[in-house]
Amino acid sequence: MTYLPKRRPKIPPRLNPSWPRVGKVIMRSRVTIVGGGLAGASLACALEPLDLDITVLEATPPQHDDQPSFDERTIALTYSSRQVLEGIGLWPEIASDAGPIHRIHISNRGHSGFARLDRNLIGADALGYVIPTRALGRALTERLSNNPRVDYRCPAEVSSIDHDPLNSSIRVEVSGEKFSSSLVVLADGGRSSLGQSMGLKSKEKQYDKEALIGIVGVDRDQDATAYERFTRHGPLALLPLDARRYALAWTLPKAQASEMVTLREKVFLEVLQDAFGDRVGFFSRCDRLKAYSLRRVEVETPVGDRLIALGNAAHIVHPVAGQGFNLGLRDVAHLAEEIFHGLKNNKDIGDSEVLAQYANLRHRQTKRVLRFTEGLLQVFANDYPGLSSGRNFALNMLEILPPAKRMLLKRTAGLSEPLPRLTRGLPLGASL
Repeated sequence: MTYLPKRRPKIPPRLNPSWPRVGKVIMRSRVTIVGGGLAGASLACALEPLDLDITVLEATPPQHDDQPSFDERTIALTYSSRQVLEGIGLWPEIASDAGPIHRIHISNRGHSGFARLDRNLIGADALGYVIPTRALGRALTERLSNNPRVDYRCPAEVSSIDHDPLNSSIRVEVSGEKFSSSLVVLADGGRSSLGQSMGLKSKEKQYDKEALIGIVGVDRDQDATAYERFTRHGPLALLPLDARRYALAWTLPKAQASEMVTLREKVFLEVLQDAFGDRVGFFSRCDRLKAYSLRRVEVETPVGDRLIALGNAAHIVHPVAGQGFNLGLRDVAHLAEEIFHGLKNNKDIGDSEVLAQYANLRHRQTKRVLRFTEGLLQVFANDYPGLSSGRNFALNMLEILPPAKRMLLKRTAGLSEPLPRLTRGLPLGASL
């Protein structure tokens, strides 16, 4: 059954009649979020408790082929990301779709090196959770569509953004109408030209690899263990969806990934079995196999004049460390915290002082994640002579050093940095 979000009858698809106008210019809404995908919708939900008018503009209709929030991929949520979703009140709606990860087994295929990470190391219910992107996107969209505090427009494509210095605001144009905000948040993914048009410069690195994504079934029940196996072709991850299904993410050279997608199911499963081994039993089926190009994008300064880019609009990372959407949710949690403090202290939330606090904190933390991810790629995703013995040594040392395991888990889970309310599972306004 095709899901279509409900539309509130009080708000027509293009215009909220409660906004006052001056000619063709609609007086300001406080925060406008360009992009209603996972990051943008999460931010809107996070800001609900605050005294704000919130507008979300999403160009692509749900269930459309170009809408990444409704595609066939899965997301590995860290524990801190689960806390953020708890803080915005969404977790109860998606918990039944999320498969817990209780432990992680890391190994070097064909060699002796391995390491095991367990949830007990950080005292959490789970190290993370695996959820279909479609389930999370659907829950967020339904929340926005039925929320009287949020003016959610979809489809609504932004044609231009400009500044109005006389009124200390920033203006967004949609379908010939202009309205003003204190702050515009770009959360429109990694393919938008809006950030570039507003002077946000970015650096991009194309990987000569693709991620092979799909759902695979096995012939025996499993125990909520995720696997990261470094093969001679590239890193191969299996993330538990339920007792007999895993989300597959296999990084391969482009030509090889393209060939894999065309193989008959039986042949592909044989290739996968040979690459992974029989630790989870035998692979019995494969569904929804697709290949996605991989790249790294970093916006050098994701904050402009009354403008912020977050999520994939600010950074795209290689999936080897599972940090993509989790990094975006940390953006959401920290920006929401700064907006909360700005309002509490009667500040203009688009003021450079408020935005600088966010920019300084996230710049350091994002750089740390990018360096960590690139380091993993250099050590574990290459097959240079001599690297294999180094990988074995690193994994074996990690296995015998619980403090190192704890540090690694806290860093990848986003628990090693200053924690705003949402990453503690608390809504904005709750006491720390």
